[in-house]
Amino acid sequence: MWRRYGDVPYTLLVFAVFCLEVLGLGFLTFTFARRLFGILPYTQVQGALVGVIALTAASLSMLTGYVLLYHALTRSREQQANQRIEAWTEQWFNAVYGDGALPPVPLTSEALEAGLNLRHLMTGDDGRQLAEALWRTGAAATLLAQLGSRRLLDRMEALDGLARARLPTTFAPVIRQITHPEPVVRLMAARAAARTLAEWSGPGRQEAIDAFARGIGMADLPSGAAAETMLLLEGNAPGVLSRLLTDEATPVSLLRAALDVVGRLRLGEFAYEAAVRISHRDPEVRAAALRALGRAGRVPMRARDSVVIALMDDTEYVRIQAARAAAFVPAKVAAPALYESLGDRSWWVRRASAESLLRSGKWGIAALKKAARAHPDRFARDMAAQVLMDAQVIRPEEVSRLKAPA
Repeated sequence: MWRRYGDVPYTLLVFAVFCLEVLGLGFLTFTFARRLFGILPYTQVQGALVGVIALTAASLSMLTGYVLLYHALTRSREQQANQRIEAWTEQWFNAVYGDGALPPVPLTSEALEAGLNLRHLMTGDDGRQLAEALWRTGAAATLLAQLGSRRLLDRMEALDGLARARLPTTFAPVIRQITHPEPVVRLMAARAAARTLAEWSGPGRQEAIDAFARGIGMADLPSGAAAETMLLLEGNAPGVLSRLLTDEATPVSLLRAALDVVGRLRLGEFAYEAAVRISHRDPEVRAAALRALGRAGRVPMRARDSVVIALMDDTEYVRIQAARAAAFVPAKVAAPALYESLGDRSWWVRRASAESLLRSGKWGIAALKKAARAHPDRFARDMAAQVLMDAQVIRPEEVSRLKAPA
């Protein structure tokens, strides 16, 4: 709560109270020591003790009073600021959709905040029109000047504002921040650049895609953060993914992120690029490739054997994803391997294998019934029967007739 304003007075007040407490305790210790050696009478020790307690009470009262006053004033100040922001928002809205005038230059902090909040919600032609208005009123110049500040908080606030503004003219300064020493600045710069690129459809789009692909490779972000950032690219994500998936120098963590985005956006056109990673040396990349194929719902013909072979991978989570992706391999090819995979030592692999067989049509259901009746593994029989009952293919009373006698 102290980040925006009031932090300096609060810090100084706490430091002053702390110093008074230290001095009071030091004086009290010195007084008791003198009494211990008989130098001071008892009445003076009592007076010193009462004085230190009174000092402590006054200090704590001062601190408590400041906190209460801060909250009271902050609530009133925030209400007034919100009212001004609402008024500026209405003016921005009228300027975009009607004949209203733009806010006067230079923009106040509330006018800038109102414009950025409105731009965050607007897309399409209206959003681009508001972005042009923000540029004309100097919002971009204000944010870029703040971006050049040495204070980390100022840079973060500037990147947040630029992410909401989504101005193509600010893309180059933002992408340069992607190599900043601070990880949080790199992440916010990548997100701001991604959101700016998401709506870019005019001249320079391909150059911006190439610059983002190079920048995200140098950002050294965790795989999950990189994936979430690339999801913000929306319609321009395929251009960046194409660069990353065809570049042999793409780092392994970024490769995992790119494959994850392929699956989450269900980009079937990258099925081949995902398929060639099924045999990658890194198990997390293998799992990401299989997961992408399963989410995209497409396994290329040349990758079918690789998916089936992955059911026998040494790594459990790779086998899980292989079992899920096998649902999109023709049943005649996948059913025998999934039948065997029902006996996997992992419950998750058994479940994924049974569910993939269920989605494989009559071949898969026939394999499940056979597994429930005669699979050599007891856990495989139980899993096959359970999945068939969950799908209401069989009734509970039919399970005993399906299972082979012990």
